[in-house]
Amino acid sequence: MRTVGRLLIAPFAIVVLLASGAAAKHAAHHGPRPDATLRIQSKSVSVGIGFSWGNGILAYRGRHYPFKIDGLAVNAVGASKSDAIGYVYNLKRLSDFEGTYTAIESGGALGGGKGIATMKNSNGVRITLHSTTQGVEAKAAPEGVKITLER
Repeated sequence: MRTVGRLLIAPFAIVVLLASGAAAKHAAHHGPRPDATLRIQSKSVSVGIGFSWGNGILAYRGRHYPFKIDGLAVNAVGASKSDAIGYVYNLKRLSDFEGTYTAIESGGALGGGKGIATMKNSNGVRITLHSTTQGVEAKAAPEGVKITLER
């Protein structure tokens, strides 16, 4: 009888370990829950020094806030149009969303004009963007993207 009990407990223990491992893998892959989400549409034109502009909507605490973006890049050439969705982290107050964001991590093009980038502002707010780009543009590094809430 004890042998039968041990044989039944072993598969159960394996299932529990596998399930907890899958949950840990999911949490590690998806990270913490974002404080807000956003959508951005932007355009850029570049010859040497590039300029980008656009607008977006921030979804935060059940409300939607329009904002505009302006950016600058050096050693850039080309023109493009981008649509992006993003996740916002460390956003404690709406006013912390505004500011100049600099890239802290970039995955570049993932193929088919898709890319991922992470930016952070001086308030500690971090944005991870997943974008789709149309057109051709090459740039060395963004010098900053300014986000301003439209009032």
